[in-house]
Amino acid sequence: MYGGINTVAMNLNLNKYIWLIFLLIFSSHTVSEEKTITYKCTGLSQFELIGASGIKEELNIRDYKFIDGMLHDLNKIQCNWANNFIKCESNFLNIRKLSINLKNNKVTDYISGNKGFGVYVENFKGKCEHKN
Repeated sequence: MYGGINTVAMNLNLNKYIWLIFLLIFSSHTVSEEKTITYKCTGLSQFELIGASGIKEELNIRDYKFIDGMLHDLNKIQCNWANNFIKCESNFLNIRKLSINLKNNKVTDYISGNKGFGVYVENFKGKCEHKN
């Protein structure tokens, strides 16, 4: 008689663990799906080679690819996805500050570094859309 009660209790505990494992796997998959996206952004790019004559401006289209929340560019940059903003900053090889406002899809991107021919500064501001 008591053996049947223990079996039922064990089955309930086993079911709880199965649901917990399923929930953890599903939630981690959902979070990575949210943060795996590509944005196609159109805007104004300003490029300046320090010491050269002036700033070069042009309209540009840029793709920003995020995989598991990281910006995939020349190097992978860790990003913060909080308060309806994606903010990525890096000081590896060059200085990079990228911000995408998820409410209005506006982007600002700042890069400064050395390309072998001198120090440069590049600014980009524009509007983004999801790219499929």
